[in-house]
Amino acid sequence: MARIFRRGRTYWCRAQRQNREFRRSLKTTDRAVAERRARAWLNELDAISWGEKPRHGYAEAEEKFIREHLTAIKPRAAQRYGVSLKHLSEHFGDKTLDQITSATLSEFETKRRMQGVSPSTIRRDFACLSSMLTSCVDWEWIDANVVTAYLRRRSKRGLKEGAPRTRYLTEAEETALLEAASPDVRQAIILAIDTGLRREELFSLRWSQIDLQRGIISTTTKTKSGRARSVPLPERSRAILPVAGVDGFVLINPETKKRYVQMNKGLSGAVKRAGIDHLQWHDLRRTAGCRWLQRDGKSIMEVSILLGHSSVQVTEQRYAFLESEKVAASISGRTKTGTVVA
Repeated sequence: MARIFRRGRTYWCRAQRQNREFRRSLKTTDRAVAERRARAWLNELDAISWGEKPRHGYAEAEEKFIREHLTAIKPRAAQRYGVSLKHLSEHFGDKTLDQITSATLSEFETKRRMQGVSPSTIRRDFACLSSMLTSCVDWEWIDANVVTAYLRRRSKRGLKEGAPRTRYLTEAEETALLEAASPDVRQAIILAIDTGLRREELFSLRWSQIDLQRGIISTTTKTKSGRARSVPLPERSRAILPVAGVDGFVLINPETKKRYVQMNKGLSGAVKRAGIDHLQWHDLRRTAGCRWLQRDGKSIMEVSILLGHSSVQVTEQRYAFLESEKVAASISGRTKTGTVVA
């Protein structure tokens, strides 16, 4: 005997097996999804009742994974997993773990592609699922992680990480962009280029983190690497900062009186008015790294520290394209002066 009912907006299932009552949240507000998940759970209970090895469901695995794994990793990584789990749950939530096969993985990939999602994002979804299934192997709930072999096969057929972006602003483009930007957006762009702060670090920046006399910003530990660091605040940025507060946010929306979360629309409008190529917010941080390496002559180790990368190897990988640009420019220059004969 089983019954589906609601607690608040969420559906639950109640069942009796061997004179015992069981209850479980179905973690959905959709009746049809609730019924599918209830059937999967009842199959697990029936298997246990007959003495078979229990078949664990995706929903059960997700709950344990969130409780035990996501609480032990960096907040940013847990946040990214949370995004993937939302989509994974919609597709696999009513399945048992043994029903996650190459066929169902392929169905998920096709579904995400039809939603217009990039291969890189799909791979991140699969990485999250793979981590969960690896945990399930450790818990002895399943014998193998099917995602690993699937990704290996699909990487040869188009499911690859996209090429890393190398876009950064020339000084002429920066001038045009700043002239085309509104005052608030201009201020944020200058700070991003001068400091190399990540977007969330920039928009959550508080006055208590700024030492105007020394020209230094101290980040919190709520960074991608989980480590605090010091970054420069050049005179240009100090000159355009708004009137200092006590411990409030630096970049405040004058209309809402609250901190900005992002300025994607403002940047997009400035890019269009300036007539430059498509530019994303993170490209401003890359511009900072390029300026430190090219204009200021800082070492790759120094830039790695300033950007807060997890290792200097990461910085070398991110900025390797500058070396190829340098070689190409030197060859082009020699060709124009006639020192290289074809």
